[in-house]
Amino acid sequence: MKHLITLVLLIAACACSRVLPEKDAIYTCENFEVYTDSIVRNGKSFRALSTDEITHSWKSSGLKPEDMFYNSQQMLVNALFAKAIEEADDAFTPTDIYLSLAAIDPEKSMETLRLAVTDGAIHRHDFPLVTANWAWAQAAWEIYCVTSNNDWLKEAFDIIAETLRREEPIITDPSTGLLHGVPDYYTPISDFYPAWMGPIDTFQTLSLGINATYSRTYAIAAEMAHLLGDKRETSYKKKSATIREAINDRLWIPNLGYYGQYLYGNLYPILSHSSDNTGNYLSLLFDITTPEMGESIISKCPVLPEGAPMCYPPVNIAHSTLSPLPQALMCLAAAKVKNNAAIRTSLGALFNLAIDKEASPETLAVILKVLLGMEFTTEGIHFSPIVPIQFNGTKSLHKFHYRDAILSVTVNGTGDKVAAFAIDSVSTSSHLFPADMKGQHHVTITLSNNDLKPSRTGLSADNPVSMPPLPKIYWADDTHANILNFDPLYSYGVYVNGTFLEEITTSAYTLIPQGTTVVDIVPIASQQYFGLSPRSHVFAPEGARIDIPATSITPRRPPLHLIKHRETASKYIELAPRHNTRLTFYANVPEEGEYFINIGYSNGSQTTALRQLSVNGDDCGIFVCPAVRHNDWLRVFDSNTLTVRLNAGLNQLALTYLQSSTILLNHITLLKKSDSR
Repeated sequence: MKHLITLVLLIAACACSRVLPEKDAIYTCENFEVYTDSIVRNGKSFRALSTDEITHSWKSSGLKPEDMFYNSQQMLVNALFAKAIEEADDAFTPTDIYLSLAAIDPEKSMETLRLAVTDGAIHRHDFPLVTANWAWAQAAWEIYCVTSNNDWLKEAFDIIAETLRREEPIITDPSTGLLHGVPDYYTPISDFYPAWMGPIDTFQTLSLGINATYSRTYAIAAEMAHLLGDKRETSYKKKSATIREAINDRLWIPNLGYYGQYLYGNLYPILSHSSDNTGNYLSLLFDITTPEMGESIISKCPVLPEGAPMCYPPVNIAHSTLSPLPQALMCLAAAKVKNNAAIRTSLGALFNLAIDKEASPETLAVILKVLLGMEFTTEGIHFSPIVPIQFNGTKSLHKFHYRDAILSVTVNGTGDKVAAFAIDSVSTSSHLFPADMKGQHHVTITLSNNDLKPSRTGLSADNPVSMPPLPKIYWADDTHANILNFDPLYSYGVYVNGTFLEEITTSAYTLIPQGTTVVDIVPIASQQYFGLSPRSHVFAPEGARIDIPATSITPRRPPLHLIKHRETASKYIELAPRHNTRLTFYANVPEEGEYFINIGYSNGSQTTALRQLSVNGDDCGIFVCPAVRHNDWLRVFDSNTLTVRLNAGLNQLALTYLQSSTILLNHITLLKKSDSR
């Protein structure tokens, strides 16, 4: 599809804008139909013959006698639960543990999380470019709520606290209050970022997923600190709130009713209007949103008939596929705001994927936490089932091990209003199974069969589409630009120093600069959906940019062991664990004010290097210098950009070794910020 036509978000009570299916149809759309006993796709029926077999899909190798099992009038759900239990041993990532496996096998979950720890902190894959194991703290907290293991609480808290201590100065963006990094579910990275972005560009993005996760991680650290009597509780609460407020101030798109994907661009970041559905659902689940914002996310985030994409519109539609994770998160988030249409859409999409894929944590999560309504807390298990009418009858979970108890749980009926709640036939109004109960018990919940409130989901009737094409912009000089691939079907938004300034409908643009000026131009489809900008154009008036070459800094140590050509090597200074661990130099600037600063470096190692910048004796931030090409010590790349305040005249700057690897310093660049912003 050449052009992005208006994406129509349909108001629908069910998927595909069809009339409500028969009661035994969980979900239907053009490409598949999900019933209570089968899935029909491309003329083939995947039928649950029993708890042990789904035709053309799966046959059990035999559950152990001690394994928990689920039973209901919906044979497909029973079989998918059994399939998930059988496949659960192949899962156990932090995400899997957070979703459901902490409740299934807390001991193995603990061991899995311990394997993700290096030197007392959560391991990162070439940290800090990709912030992996986003769910570690969430998983650790879920394990504690399931087990009440105080030794684990202390161990997990120490790991989380040490991780936050190390990461905070590296990834915090002081100007926005947000955090840098790439979510590990952005795989491959090329599907989520424009082609012009290199590793440092992706690191500098301020993404929804990373920030929602860190806000929740700080909140969990605060809860753990409270239980342990640790004085850091207050500071963790404040940091969680700061990130939450920054997310709502900087990433929410009011006219679309959901959060944008990330802020991107080096000097004055702008917002990608693509919906990171995973990040949006996490924001709802992690209490980043207000209740009204949460309902808006579930009813307006773009969802295809086949399910929720990770992000939409995608940067690279050719590689865009659906995965179980967004479906499960959508279901959990929809249950929180009681959106029946979204629950059914996500259940149908997840069950369709689970037929072909291993989706055990996701399948277990939606059955345990939505249909049975189980929420694990420090007090015990709170029950609040939400059951669409298609899941009528009795739903039972057996042999569920919880702390020192073995539970059977029965949910009768449909709806979301609890008419009766009993433990061992003794009624209680709390809807809580207390954490200190021991032995075998039976929880019985009777729902009132009430109709769930009318709801909608952000269902797109269009075929999957990608973003409008990235503008190809030719700058004839510093102030005159031409959009080479201009398309009259689009308008083009112009951002100046991060602020949306105007919308143009011609290929030509003339900049009227005021001091240092940064321009981004994005295509806009039908006044609603924004594409991405190419790399920012920077206008720097005379005297605003100051370059300090390495050749002007003494003493120097030419890296002849890495670059054999002496004249070439003389243009670099080796900053290594044992050489120039602290390099001091001076910058003479014409006027006081804020300056952007970065370094040009080469890094032929295989790890990211970090260097602390100090200005006139004060630490001002950390330069992140990722390795790009192994054994290439000639090609120069730019580090991330920091903002510093300099005095008029001479200023002392210093670079101090922090971790990881050698870099070769080629130059330092200063750029005076405009005073007009």
